[in-house]
Amino acid sequence: MSGAPMTLEGWYALHDFYAVDWPRWNALPVAEQEVILLEATTLLETQAHPPDGHSACWTLLTQKGDLAFLHWRRGLEALRAEQTALSRTHLRAYLRPTYSYLSVVELGTYELAAHAAAMLERKGIHAGSPGHDEALKAELERLARPRLFPEVPPGRYVCFYPMSKRRGEQVNWFDLPADERAELMRGHGMIGRKYAAQVVQVISGSVGLDDWEWGVTLFADDPLVFKKLVYEMRFDPASSRYALFGPFYVGIRFAPGALGDVMRGAVAAS
Repeated sequence: MSGAPMTLEGWYALHDFYAVDWPRWNALPVAEQEVILLEATTLLETQAHPPDGHSACWTLLTQKGDLAFLHWRRGLEALRAEQTALSRTHLRAYLRPTYSYLSVVELGTYELAAHAAAMLERKGIHAGSPGHDEALKAELERLARPRLFPEVPPGRYVCFYPMSKRRGEQVNWFDLPADERAELMRGHGMIGRKYAAQVVQVISGSVGLDDWEWGVTLFADDPLVFKKLVYEMRFDPASSRYALFGPFYVGIRFAPGALGDVMRGAVAAS
């Protein structure tokens, strides 16, 4: 048995995607559109500054949708409240859901655990000793907290996609020994670090929460970075041999107050 590696969890995440029913929307009098947009804008501005969490919105490219909303909150109840809040606006009558994804911001501990364990060793807390596991988890949480509860990165462009690891009869990620998985992920992570100055990556786990195993959200000021990063990673064994990818969603961030401009066809302003 290879065993499941320890993971640390942060914000619960809801990615919500909608298409606008443009014929019905365009048939509305302009004055009625403005009233609806004011109500929706007020909601988005409130959601962007919650007591505990973060939200952001994007206008999407391709026919996969027109609007995307991201919510990070402490619990599922708070996410449900934000989803319901949009459903109660008049704008919701002109939106058609195209996709949504539920997950929780996750940090794998392949490398982090080794670093934390070494720090405990220097303090005289050795593996197998009483209290070691509790001390290790506490040290991991201290190191990981900024990555588990981040603010939404400021990148103008976003790319989201779900993914899983292969678990077929001949190629099964979950049957690999822990050391081999760790080595593969170290190599995979080295590619990501090459792009650290250009893109921010947030990984969220969704095993038992949604249809795929992870969600990947990338933030950058140059959308071409998404292509270059994902393309290079495709040649890495952790992806080329073991990864399965879902649909990709790419959008342009806009401030909540710019919703009216977006609905009028203006280029989104962040």
